[in-house]
Amino acid sequence: MAIKIITDSSSDLDYNYIDNNNIGIIPLNIIFGERSFIPREELSIEQFYELLELSTELPKTAQPSPAVIEGIFKKSIDQGDDVVAIHISSNMSGVYNTSVMVKNQMGCENIYICDSRTVTFALGLLVMEAVKMRDAGKTAKEIFEEIEQLKERVVLLASIGNLKYLQMGGRLSPGTAFIGAMLNFKPIITIKDGLVEVIGKQRGQKRANESILKLVGKYGINENYTKFFAHTHMPSIMHEFMDYFKPAFPRIKTDEFELCNIGSTVGVHAGPGATGISFVAINPIE
Repeated sequence: MAIKIITDSSSDLDYNYIDNNNIGIIPLNIIFGERSFIPREELSIEQFYELLELSTELPKTAQPSPAVIEGIFKKSIDQGDDVVAIHISSNMSGVYNTSVMVKNQMGCENIYICDSRTVTFALGLLVMEAVKMRDAGKTAKEIFEEIEQLKERVVLLASIGNLKYLQMGGRLSPGTAFIGAMLNFKPIITIKDGLVEVIGKQRGQKRANESILKLVGKYGINENYTKFFAHTHMPSIMHEFMDYFKPAFPRIKTDEFELCNIGSTVGVHAGPGATGISFVAINPIE
């Protein structure tokens, strides 16, 4: 009997990593107009951002049907595997609640479902930690219980480089977005109570990077866990952030971080040019 780790496509994990570690993926489709795409399978990240920049209205993400989730769960259960599913925050999507409903309908006690309370590369961090636990010989129940505790210490901090898509999604008024763009404001965001929260804004990328690094120093990075740098289809902005990180935290090697190109679930709101960091905090998260 093996343990199958399952997540959803909002985790933005590298597909080579997914294949090499036998991770199941529940797709959150992206809809441009009348067309629906399975992220990365039918629409690459490059193609997604190309379509996004051409789109006059914000694309939508679609929750998978119960039948799709049941099919993915059933394949593992029929093989005699236990399942640990780690999903996008239930405050951002209905995938977690649907998975719990499907589990109850299937009557399977050996499916453990975690509401990560986060998304994208911070969710990917939790999945990678679950894989480490699986490979270390922990049971599905032990993995689930440890991830439930670990998720309370995971931090995601990022700056948004382009206000256009926040405006298109109704998160900013046209006037606010125009003034913000003129003054080169960069919103600073985190995940709190399972939702994206703006915790500040800085004028220019340099100040945004410095603001994020102050918070990183406040929380402290636990180097025993997976760490991520990430960007929305603009690696140069991520490497610029990494260049600021190195002198601020000279003891922590940047080549020990995972790198993530953020996909459609979050990219649809952030647009290209966002960058951020995720890690497990040493100090309490406010």
